[in-house]
Amino acid sequence: MRYIKIVDTLEPSCLPVTPLNPSSPVSDAAKASSRPGLSKKAKFRIGLSLAVCIPVIAGVLLWLAYRALFPNNPRLIVNSIRLAGNSGYWSPADPDERQERMDRILAILHIRPGVTPMFSGEEEYDLACMAAKLRTKIPELERADIWRVLPDQMIFELHERIPVANLGTNYYIDDSATVLDKSAYYDISASLPSISCKPAAVRTSGDASPFQHGEALANSSIRTVLDFLRLARLEFTDVHPKYIYISQDFIQCDLLYKNDPGIFTILLPLRVREEQLRDDIFGQRLLPQLESAIRNHEDERSLDLRFKDRVIAKKRS
Repeated sequence: MRYIKIVDTLEPSCLPVTPLNPSSPVSDAAKASSRPGLSKKAKFRIGLSLAVCIPVIAGVLLWLAYRALFPNNPRLIVNSIRLAGNSGYWSPADPDERQERMDRILAILHIRPGVTPMFSGEEEYDLACMAAKLRTKIPELERADIWRVLPDQMIFELHERIPVANLGTNYYIDDSATVLDKSAYYDISASLPSISCKPAAVRTSGDASPFQHGEALANSSIRTVLDFLRLARLEFTDVHPKYIYISQDFIQCDLLYKNDPGIFTILLPLRVREEQLRDDIFGQRLLPQLESAIRNHEDERSLDLRFKDRVIAKKRS
């Protein structure tokens, strides 16, 4: 048997090209440079998407964790209530009185010990909402601070408005010009100066209806009176206002000075800024005139301070 040897002839251009040095591969940098890369705009979009998505995802996860751990957790139920404040009214020594005050707070806020969760998804159990509700329902409260103490206690620190004067027969008034019913306080009438006026004289609207518990007065004349009382109480402590009458045209104040037993009557304008009361009326005119009257045993006990830079002194009729 004979074999025929067949040899394929190929054109030189078709032969595979073998590198001179097969053991030397193409470098990674060269390969990378040969691939098409991301543009700057694409990189910016990716970075922006990550910057937006990561906080959102983290927030959702935290919210889900909060919902799983706190709201309506049967292990976190209100069982203990503690009341405190800037007066003894909300934390009396008598257990029955203390329980009565506590029951009032719980009824306003719809809190049931042993039932109400410490953390609830309902808006009415938000701490800020509860504090606002207490101030609305109990006008004599100036501020209400509320804390949760895990696992089952709530603390209420209640700051009462402090009366600075009697307003008519049935009310007090505090330094922010809020009207307070005397029935909400212990009787301290004898220790306070008295303000007498018609409701229309101290209301911006001129409304003549009776005062209401919790009503805020914004009239400039009542602000002048309260500033005068505060300055006498805190800075000019030798001046002791006793009775103040607010008319439609002026303010009249009967006061004592130092240990002198005689009453001085002064007239003030309806609108005076606190700085003017301190520097001009008290500092420049009233105190020098009171000192002179006591030192010289003068009979002029009526002082008209309604006119700038003047003191009109005359004997009381």
